[in-house]
Amino acid sequence: MDGNKRARRRRRRGVETLKSVLILLLSLSAVYLTMLALDYSRVNWAPIQAVLSLFRPEQEQASASGTLAPSGQAALSPIPVRMAVCDGVDRFASQYDTRQTDQLFESLSILLSEALSGARAPEEVPEETWRQALQAPGVWFDFLGTLPLQALRTWMGAGGASPIPEAHAARQMAVALDGDGQVRLLYHNESDGLYYACATDVVWTGHMDALVSGYGGNGFTFAFEQEEGSGYEALDPYVLLSPDPLQLPVYRMSDPLSGLDSATVFAIQQALLFQAQGYPVAGGIRIREGRETLELGTDGMAAYHSGEEDASRYPVGDGADPLVLAEATWPLAADTVGRWCGEARLYLQGLETLEDGSVQISYGYSLNGADVSLPGGVPAASFTVRDGQISDYSLCFRRYEQTGQTSLVMRERQAAAALEALEAQGSELILAYSAADGDLVQAGWTAR
Repeated sequence: MDGNKRARRRRRRGVETLKSVLILLLSLSAVYLTMLALDYSRVNWAPIQAVLSLFRPEQEQASASGTLAPSGQAALSPIPVRMAVCDGVDRFASQYDTRQTDQLFESLSILLSEALSGARAPEEVPEETWRQALQAPGVWFDFLGTLPLQALRTWMGAGGASPIPEAHAARQMAVALDGDGQVRLLYHNESDGLYYACATDVVWTGHMDALVSGYGGNGFTFAFEQEEGSGYEALDPYVLLSPDPLQLPVYRMSDPLSGLDSATVFAIQQALLFQAQGYPVAGGIRIREGRETLELGTDGMAAYHSGEEDASRYPVGDGADPLVLAEATWPLAADTVGRWCGEARLYLQGLETLEDGSVQISYGYSLNGADVSLPGGVPAASFTVRDGQISDYSLCFRRYEQTGQTSLVMRERQAAAALEALEAQGSELILAYSAADGDLVQAGWTAR
């Protein structure tokens, strides 16, 4: 008898709980419908989003908040677009294949992390030493953008002080075994064009030798390894030549700001810390708070300018520490152009000190490890830091989605011949995505 009563009480409690849930859902639906009837930009969504988040899966919450770029780059942690691993006999390389290169970096990034962490003071070395390192047992990394090495140490998890000068920045680097049986970190310093090598604490026997073995070879070579008269003389010597013709995906490009719908505008405002309601201007809307202005254009361009005498809402502190500057600007780029870029990936192009002492930090888009060429050569995002604050920035919103089509790319030898005809000898031949037909973009060779 008591068991029947307990069963009935449990059923009643279950019914009451279900009723409560239904009432809550109906209430939320009513609130949602009411919000749709209001001006989106005037509504404070934070309390509502907090309640709704209780019913969202964790992954969906991260996506909705805009804190994760589509590529998974929640924090600025540069990933190479090209890599080559050599055991001293065979070379296995990966380029223009994001998934494969990411997997290779996941397996071998420990060598770069250890080399940066335990690097001794760099010494200038001849270019021939750099070339020997690319053929020796070791790993070569190409990040597409120019990275401050002090900042890269931190991003790779290295702690403590480093003897590498703060001004040194590199796009390509290698961790390789030298002729004396020691593992060194080598890099091409972009600021002075010289090559440097650092002794490291990386252990070869029983550690690095095991990591670089077993890959075999897949036919990739560097241009400098080709015989004289091979037809590659017009190329930069460190172009990585593929053994097979390249056939890469074709993407469809769209402008996320073309309609400037209220939901998109609100999300961008939140990411950029603006609260005021915008007003229409030619080609878009303008949002003004004090002397600061943010303009969003239907052409996909957004621009910010701070008042000349007023403090910006984006302080970054005194000095020009590359790590501080990059980490201050990255969230603004990732939560805006990075959030809407579809299958593209953001990468740090570099930091440049301008004549007036300000610093410009630029980010670009890449697709399958290939740079994306935007109209007019503008970057995906560019920030100017002046007097310890972000004074200006421009954002180029683009979204890229695969079409299911592929395009065959001209072989490197033919592209090299074209470079020679254009008297662009010594230029680096790289693949870049650019507009092909209407809203389609496809990969083709370009020189830089």
